[in-house]
Amino acid sequence: MSFLFSSRSSKTFKPKKNIPEGSHQYELLKHAEATLGSGNLRQAVMLPEGEDLNEWIAVNTVDFFNQINMLYGTITEFCTEASCPVMSAGPRYEYHWADGANIKKPIKCSAPKYIDYLMTWVQDQLDDETLFPSKIDEN
Repeated sequence: MSFLFSSRSSKTFKPKKNIPEGSHQYELLKHAEATLGSGNLRQAVMLPEGEDLNEWIAVNTVDFFNQINMLYGTITEFCTEASCPVMSAGPRYEYHWADGANIKKPIKCSAPKYIDYLMTWVQDQLDDETLFPSKIDEN
C-alpha cells in the first residue's frame, strides 16, 4: 500500500502532521476528544462558542483521517489483492477509481488498490496548504 509505505517519495506513511501541543488547533482537538466520549453526538460536533468554523472542520477532518487510517491498518491483512479483487459494496455496487487529475476515466481495481488511491488522494488534500493551512493566525 503506497499510503502506508509511500512510494511517492520513499518515506513511510504518517498521518497529517501532529498538531503542536499548546496551539489553538491542539486545544480544539482536545475539546473534540472530550465531547466525543460524552455520548451526545450533537454536542460532540457542535462548533465551540467563539471558534472559527473552517478551523473546527479542518481539525476534525484531519483527526477523522488519522482514525480511519489507523483502523484500516488493522485490517489490511484480511483484504488482499487476491481476496478482494474488486472494490464493492455487495454484488450490486462496484466502485471504480478516478481522481479527476491523474486518473480521469474511472478504472476498475482491487479493494486494496482503491483504498490506496483514496488514502493517498485524501492525504494530498490534507497536505495542500491552500485547502488545509497548518499555520492559522492566533488571536
